Amino acid sequence: MLGEESLALGLNVHLAPFFPTKRINPLGILRLACWFRDHGIKVVHAQTYHDQLFGVPAGKLAGIKTVAHQHKTLVGFDGRKGFFLKWIFRLVDHIITLSEDTRRDLIKALSLPEEKVTSLPNAVNPEDFHPVDHRGVVRASLGIEGGGFMIGSVASLHPTKNHQATVAAMALLSPKVSQKSLPKMRCMIFGEGTDRSMLEKLVSKNCLEDRMHLMGRKRPIAPWVQSLDLFVLPSHWEGQPMAILQALACQVPILASRIEGNIAILGGNHPGLFEPEDYSGYASLIEMAATDPLFRQSLLDAQNARPVPSLAGLAYTLAALYNRLVNVT
Repeated sequence: MLGEESLALGLNVHLAPFFPTKRINPLGILRLACWFRDHGIKVVHAQTYHDQLFGVPAGKLAGIKTVAHQHKTLVGFDGRKGFFLKWIFRLVDHIITLSEDTRRDLIKALSLPEEKVTSLPNAVNPEDFHPVDHRGVVRASLGIEGGGFMIGSVASLHPTKNHQATVAAMALLSPKVSQKSLPKMRCMIFGEGTDRSMLEKLVSKNCLEDRMHLMGRKRPIAPWVQSLDLFVLPSHWEGQPMAILQALACQVPILASRIEGNIAILGGNHPGLFEPEDYSGYASLIEMAATDPLFRQSLLDAQNARPVPSLAGLAYTLAALYNRLVNVT
């Protein structure tokens, strides 16, 4: 999907259809290695587990440099996946992590040389993601009608994203909205995935059809984030979520689950953190955000105190790494 969108934008992208499923495919790995050689590829950068499982061996067969991305601190290397990860991380020429904690964890867990692992946080484009002066104007341009306190989340409809927590929190707040002790509020979830049917049933069961909307994928996503009064992300697991970085850049107050990936961006003392299974606590934070301007400002103050990763710095560091790897004899 990302490849198809990149092609539509006129970017120089090739889609190599060698792996129709996530099953290990030795013939696909061999074909990919030949494709690398035929196209003069110099560096393979594998972002996720299956990318690494297929791309790193193909890169080695092609005789080119390989880079693996590790998104989360490792608890252990047990089982089949752990076996392959250990093999991959020792095989690659370089590893990039999203945080310094993950970098230290990998070096210690696998006795890797420190110079083999670089910490490099994600970043977003400030030309696309930035604050707006008037959210109402943005909403009008998107066809959002009806007003009210707008809550949103950008995440695939997948179990790890824990969208059922947002449905549960909205259900807890629904009686107060109906009784008008809380302002009118609506929640939009942007994304697609296997949980759509389950979430649709939950929304219907809790009579939230007028207050919760599964919006599907939206491109570009920036104006939808800019239209929000509150951004939420109740995930069970995150590496370094781009959606939070996007909300930060747009100066939208954030509520997020107290997990490693979110804390790495927001800090452990951010006042909008909650436990992923604490639906009532999550609902209370939404209520505070909807009714208390001082609480919303405290969220923004905490967010503005955090360092902002630079997209230009990310690009420069990656380019320098690729050049160094290719020039090593």
